[in-house]
Amino acid sequence: MFDREDEGLATYWQSVTWSRYPSPLEANITLSWNKSVELTDDVVVTFEYGRPTVMVLEKSLDNGRTWQPYQFYAEDCMEAFGMPARRARDLSASGAHRVLCTEEYSRWAGSKKEKLVRFEVRDRFAIFAGPDLRNMDNLYTRLESAKGLKEFFTLTDLRMRLLRPALGGTYVQRENLYKYFYAISNIEVTGR
Repeated sequence: MFDREDEGLATYWQSVTWSRYPSPLEANITLSWNKSVELTDDVVVTFEYGRPTVMVLEKSLDNGRTWQPYQFYAEDCMEAFGMPARRARDLSASGAHRVLCTEEYSRWAGSKKEKLVRFEVRDRFAIFAGPDLRNMDNLYTRLESAKGLKEFFTLTDLRMRLLRPALGGTYVQRENLYKYFYAISNIEVTGR
């Protein structure tokens, strides 16, 4: 399904507003394929009015019966998930299938291009195929031979657990709770 706008007003899904603060404003977005899909490029989510400050991307290999974390996103990974911030491009070959937490996509951003959240498949592929992904034979060999690597990029379902909305670079303003919500205008998942 495609709903891509080139210019002008974007269509988007929007959650309810955070009217029950301090109770958490949480939402789950689940994409199901009812078959195995192997990711071949980055998963890219466009948040129309600010990226969540805390989010978890999860995958299922059994049509949504069980879930595994794929990546954690937070303004402060240690505070939110008890783990240090890492970047996919800094992983080693033996850790290419490691679940990590990134702070790169959870800070307040003002421009449209900074409203993207990525699960960086290409950076993980680059560990084996080189920075320009020119050595694809090496990548394909490693996907087939390295234990758990191909499975890491395979899923039947993808779920975003939105745990804390964008705060506009500040603290929660109780008098303006209507301005806290999630809004997603595009989700790109490329696979085979």
